[in-house]
Amino acid sequence: MDTATGRQLALMRDVAAGRCTGAEFAVGWLDARRRSQQQGERVRDPLEALLDRVFSLLEDYSVDPRFKESDDLSDDELKDAVIELLRKAE
Repeated sequence: MDTATGRQLALMRDVAAGRCTGAEFAVGWLDARRRSQQQGERVRDPLEALLDRVFSLLEDYSVDPRFKESDDLSDDELKDAVIELLRKAE
């Protein structure tokens, strides 16, 4: 995994398999997304749409439980949504 985009995909597999928490996934995935953009990595559909959907999911997830709102995704909901996105991508 030599690209930041590859790291995003690896983190998606990790959270789906229960190898990291929702918060670990969110922090790592958003960091990898920033690095991908800074490095000028380009992706095309359908991968671009998949990554955009994950970004949208993370907008509805609070890493810090102190700031979690009632309509934010739980860790399990985030994990389930990522599993579903990976399933559709295959």
